[in-house]
Amino acid sequence: MTSLTRFGPLRIAAAQRWTCAGPMPGFETLHSFALLQHEGQGPFLWMQSLEEPDLAFLIAGADCFGLRYPPASRARADGDTEPCVLVIVPQRPEDTLRVHRLAPILFDARRASFVQEVFEPEQVTGTGYWTGPSGRAQSAAWLARIVHIECAREGGVTQRAALVAGDATDSGSALGVAQ
Repeated sequence: MTSLTRFGPLRIAAAQRWTCAGPMPGFETLHSFALLQHEGQGPFLWMQSLEEPDLAFLIAGADCFGLRYPPASRARADGDTEPCVLVIVPQRPEDTLRVHRLAPILFDARRASFVQEVFEPEQVTGTGYWTGPSGRAQSAAWLARIVHIECAREGGVTQRAALVAGDATDSGSALGVAQ
């Protein structure tokens, strides 16, 4: 299925759609999202709303910022998926990359759902400063639910191609192109 995103129209398979299991503060009416991994953006993902094409949150694994959380009080995400944090993009080059340290997003890859959990400051360990990717292998269930975006230049025009899992063509993957 083609979805409009802030990056243009992209093919996003049903198996790559995520449901918000509890309301996100300030975005209570949004329930359907996709995780987009842009080529060359390392551990960062875009959590793209499939209901509001212009809305996408930049996220990364909490371990990339040295953050640790206690087990969530709600039905916790599957044990193979680390909590992710919303990244605050610096406005000026000299500003520090920061994250929403007390409100991680907990994904359950088996159920294709997530919830944003809010913790008290004393429950969170770590400063929230960039420490780099952990190198920890992600589960196959998590990786299968990420839409991988490759950028290519053709005739002076940058095109984004979303590799879609589970499509009927090309042995289970197809290429959807957004210009």
